[in-house]
This record gives sequence, structure tokens and C-alpha cells, in this order.
Amino acid sequence: MDKYIYTSIFFFCFSFSVFSQTWFMEERNDKCGYVDSSGNIKIPFEYPFAFTDSFSDAIAFVMVIEDGKGKIKAIDRNNKKLFSVFIYDNGPDDVSEGLFRIQDDSTGYIGFADMNGKVIIPPRFFYIGPFGEGLAAFNTGGHVETIDEEHTSVVGGKWGYINKEGKEVFPAIFDNAWSFDEGKAKVQIGKYVFYISHYIKAEY
Repeated sequence: MDKYIYTSIFFFCFSFSVFSQTWFMEERNDKCGYVDSSGNIKIPFEYPFAFTDSFSDAIAFVMVIEDGKGKIKAIDRNNKKLFSVFIYDNGPDDVSEGLFRIQDDSTGYIGFADMNGKVIIPPRFFYIGPFGEGLAAFNTGGHVETIDEEHTSVVGGKWGYINKEGKEVFPAIFDNAWSFDEGKAKVQIGKYVFYISHYIKAEY
């Protein structure tokens, strides 16, 4: 019985601690900011939009206007803007396997960061997809074509794969490359479509 009581007290205190450290998005005068559980302002109301409702991680995603354009930035708990976040489906890139894509404002190149606000792979890819099973497909030499008002497509160039250390696992030799699923990924060279795996480099 005593063990049950102590366990309950521990989880109550832990939950209260997490709640007290969480900041909550609020909107005032058409600007977004963050307050703590007591209503104290922690991040000023200066952003036109905030994508993170509950600021419990080391960073949050907010919208800023720079040079007349909307950009998604990661901010830390001191309201420091860390880097631009890759825009996916009109919002910040999804976190996949602990990482999300970031983008260099000057070059447009793409890299990866984690939810601690640490840059894991600096932006150096023209285009790269999210990680799946520890690998991400990157493109070199291609270009972006507009499909419609909301969608674009990467055309041309060659595709390869990197791991989470940023090392090439498969060189950029493929004309098309898809994400890994259950240990395999579909790729294309010319008219030939086949599968590669983590361990066997080609499976026809």
C-alpha cells in the first residue's frame, strides 16, 4: 500500500512539474506568443502565427515575416530564432525519427535538426526527403517544377541516400528514389525499377 502511495505521489509530482514547465500559445491583438500555466508572458506576442500549441520541448515553431515573405522559424525558450524550418504542406516539416528538415535562407539548401534545437546535418542538399528507417533520399543536379499553387516536384538529377550522420550510404546514381519501408526502398535507373535494402544493394 505504501509503495502504491509513493508511486502515485511520484507520478503526480512529475506530471505537475511537466505541466508547470509547459508554455501555452495565446493570441492577443492578432499576434501570437506564449504564457506559462500562471498566465505570465514567457514569449512576447509578436508572431503572426504559432504552429506549436504547447511549448514543452526546447524549441517551438512560429511564423515570421522577412522581406515581405512568411517563413517558419524555430525559436528557443529565450525567444532566439535558431534557423528556418523546411515548409511541408503549408506548415513546419514533420518530425521523423527525431529529426526535421531545416533550410538555409541564402542558398535554399536543406539539412536536419532535432527538437533540442541542435543542427544534426548542416544544410547542404538541393533537396532531401525525410528520414525513414535511418536513411533519407537526396537529390543532386535536379530542379523544382511547379505542379499547382500548392505543390512542386523535383525533376531531373540523380538520387542517393544518406544516414543520420550525413554519410552517403548509396551514391547518387538513381533516376528516382523512394523512402525505405520494411528494410527496402524502390529505386529507378533508366527504365528499370527495382528494390535496394540496407544490407543487399540490389534486389530485382
